[in-house]
Amino acid sequence: MYLSEDVLLAVATLCVALIGFSGVVTALGRRGEGMWSASEMLQLRTLVEPAVITLYGAFLPIVLALIIQNADLTWRLSNVLLLTGHILGMSLFLIRGARTQIYLSHKIMTAVSTSVLLYQLICALNLAPNNQFGFTLGLLLGVGVSVHNFYLLLFVHQESSEH
Repeated sequence: MYLSEDVLLAVATLCVALIGFSGVVTALGRRGEGMWSASEMLQLRTLVEPAVITLYGAFLPIVLALIIQNADLTWRLSNVLLLTGHILGMSLFLIRGARTQIYLSHKIMTAVSTSVLLYQLICALNLAPNNQFGFTLGLLLGVGVSVHNFYLLLFVHQESSEH
């Protein structure tokens, strides 16, 4: 089975919903009062940024296929570009996270993310049998990280006295 445009557009739709949920979190949270902790701000950013990266990533193969008439090259380049976005997002998380509270679940997600990103690199280098699978894992990673941080923002109590 090949990854279809319908699947990619469904992922994009899911990402738009996650980005919209950030508005709900913001409205229900203490952001309007300026009382968000550093940890909550980290989680909000880590809800939105991977969703935005994945949203754009879902369109990569569609756009690249219009430009490049080689399916293998299209998927390899899609992996490279999505991988680049995720590395940027993970770097920002690690830089920001050094100044705030990180949960065990963040550490687990970082380990999972690193594994997925390594596999995407293997796919980008054409060393894996199915480049679409690596790309799909990259999309799922972005959705998973966003959902994880959405959960933390809604259901995990945070101290507002963090630095």
